[in-house]
Formats: sequence, C-alpha cells, structure tokens
Amino acid sequence: MSSRVTQVLDLFADKYNCCQAMLATYGEIHGLNCETALKLGSGMGSGLGRVGGMCGFVSATCLLLGLKHGTDAPDAKLKVNPICLEFCNDFKAKYGSVHCIDIIKRKICAECGQFVAELLENKYDILTRQQ
Repeated sequence: MSSRVTQVLDLFADKYNCCQAMLATYGEIHGLNCETALKLGSGMGSGLGRVGGMCGFVSATCLLLGLKHGTDAPDAKLKVNPICLEFCNDFKAKYGSVHCIDIIKRKICAECGQFVAELLENKYDILTRQQ
C-alpha cells in the first residue's frame, strides 16, 4: 500500500469525511492546498450533506480527475466526463452502487477508500500532474 493510500485511510480514521481525505491527500499534486481541500470537502460527508447520495470517495475522485484533466474552457467536460463515468463504473462494478447510503449500510467505507485511492494511483495515474 502506498503512503498516499495510507494517508487517505489515516485521515478518514481521524474523522475527516471520505471526500476530505481524498482531496487533502491528492489535491496538492494538482494545485489544491490542504486547507482548501479540507474546507471544500467538508460538506460532502455521508453522501452530500448527510443525505446518503453520492459516496464522498467517488465525488472527490471526480473532482480530482477534473483537476488533472480539466481546463477552464466550457468544453472541458467533454474530456473529463467520460473519465469520471469510467471511474464510476469501476466503482459500481466492485461495490454495486456509488451511493453512500448503500456503502454505509455494509460498513465498508474504509475498504472503499483503499480501493478508490489504489485505483486512482494505478489506473488513473493521479500522481502525475497533467501538463
């Protein structure tokens, strides 16, 4: 397990929510400082404000993929959306859902965090800054 994967799990164990743990760990690689990452992710816990919606690990990953592959052009979504969809499909194939309420019921949040972080590093090359 890489040190960043461990960092995600440690932050999550330290009571940061799943989105905060991901953004704080990987955001700085792509220009997002830790303090801003923690603030940005603070409302995303328990499925977007505790409504059980999109898993914070998943939503953070889509934000991170946007940081890596996106631009400030209106059509940036044409490049980023297919990558996010592929990632969501990877997650759903493994866990059956991208919704927090389904993950929390199964008590597998930390397992999901490890899976997402390893997938980001190994398949989506999040550690390499896009030029």
